[in-house]
Amino acid sequence: MRYDAVVFDLDGTLVDSAPDMARAINGVLATRGRRALSLAEVISFIGSGARILVQRSLRATGGIEGEDDALAEFLRRYETGVDHETAVYTGVMEMLGALRAAGLPMALCTNKPEAPARDLSARLGLGGFFPVIVGGDTLPVLKPDPAPLHHAITGLSADPARTLYVGDSETDYKTARAAQVDFAFVEGGYQSRPIPDFAPTHRLARPALVGDLVLSGVVTR
Repeated sequence: MRYDAVVFDLDGTLVDSAPDMARAINGVLATRGRRALSLAEVISFIGSGARILVQRSLRATGGIEGEDDALAEFLRRYETGVDHETAVYTGVMEMLGALRAAGLPMALCTNKPEAPARDLSARLGLGGFFPVIVGGDTLPVLKPDPAPLHHAITGLSADPARTLYVGDSETDYKTARAAQVDFAFVEGGYQSRPIPDFAPTHRLARPALVGDLVLSGVVTR
């Protein structure tokens, strides 16, 4: 096998979590007399961590004053319902099971804060696959800084040169490039705009195909 370890992004890669994030941020906006955001708008704001999601949402609806209070409220609202509408993408559980059966260590590296990332993973049955979970507040920096991905790889005692990072966004792509780690881009996630100078190591039509790529090197779309 080309890879000895696999690190995954979470939102838009393994799970569709945008509806619950939209519910939480629209609750924050409602308490401030702001308009609700569409799901498409919220998706376009996801990927750079909770604070940036809140900043973008406030800016789109009238201004970012009260950002710290809005962030705290967003996290409270989100953490009370991380799995109300969030769902694991089709085939992901089977794919993770196949990788685990083959003995490949796996980790999560997400810009979602670590506590809700762990909670959501546990509620959806994903937690047992990931002995290492690196969130957006695990370190002082977030993706696309390479430090979170390097931290996840170190936690697995893996070799970066034989590790695959799997994600759905420009942030994930830039993280992998900065970390000098091979990158598999999963289509159909939360990346809504073309990525400049995009040249991922692999492109996959859906996350379930990661298993085929890693275990056999043959991907059927």
